[in-house]
Amino acid sequence: MKLSVLINNFNYARYLGQCIDSVLSQDYPDFEIVVVDDGSTDDSRQIITAYGDRIVSVLKENAGQASSFNAGFAAASGDILFLLDADDAFLPGKLTRIAEIYDRNEIDWCFDRVTTNESDPPPAELQVTLFDKRETLRKGGFPSLPVPTSGLSFRRSLLSQILPMTVATDVVLSDNYIKFAAAYLGRGAIIETPLTFQRIHASNRYTGTTRAKTLRPRIMIATGLELARRYDELQTLGKSLVAGGIAETTSLLKLRSEARNTVAGGPFGDAATEVALMAARKRLGKMLRRGQS
Repeated sequence: MKLSVLINNFNYARYLGQCIDSVLSQDYPDFEIVVVDDGSTDDSRQIITAYGDRIVSVLKENAGQASSFNAGFAAASGDILFLLDADDAFLPGKLTRIAEIYDRNEIDWCFDRVTTNESDPPPAELQVTLFDKRETLRKGGFPSLPVPTSGLSFRRSLLSQILPMTVATDVVLSDNYIKFAAAYLGRGAIIETPLTFQRIHASNRYTGTTRAKTLRPRIMIATGLELARRYDELQTLGKSLVAGGIAETTSLLKLRSEARNTVAGGPFGDAATEVALMAARKRLGKMLRRGQS
């Protein structure tokens, strides 16, 4: 079973070498590294070139993280594909241990938790939870999947039903869409013990940044629209995500007009009123929880 690690990079030259090395040092016998550079303007491309034929390099114009996922998938040849942000790193032994989980279980995807402590050693034992929430998603529920990009892996057969995805600027449409789509399409596993290091720093695009609060509603809306556009059975989930994003950014007085503008020409047809009502319920519920009047 061949593995592919898809590293997406944009102006992370200061971390990129450590990221690539963390994969090159893995003990699994058959894997490739695909590094997608999304139009970096720092020294990233010189670093990529220095690795020669030890990696597969994809150099492209800047078009956002979603476009990097698409390009990496198109260039990869593995049976299992791992995603990795260029500012993060794999802990020793990750590929072998996750490959064993795929071998032992009939799963389509496997997500592992991350640690933000660079000195954490690989866990001696893994706590693995099998996960099948396909029916929940079809009914419009969305289970918690709190794993970032660098903790995600998929069978090729599953990821081919998810990618290529619609390209969006920034990180508005990225790993959240992939996670929900994977959980809808197949059975998976979550490794509760971290096998990945996630770096928190001033240049993070989302995690731990002041931008997260304003990006979150945009991510919810873009994810909901894409899921509903791509999968007929996720219309209810898509509407709920869109409504949640609208509720976080719009006053009660503007919910109807905002819903109409958001769903116009989208996958929901004439559902602006329904989305507005869902958003109103979410907004009111949030206000009540906060003790507002």
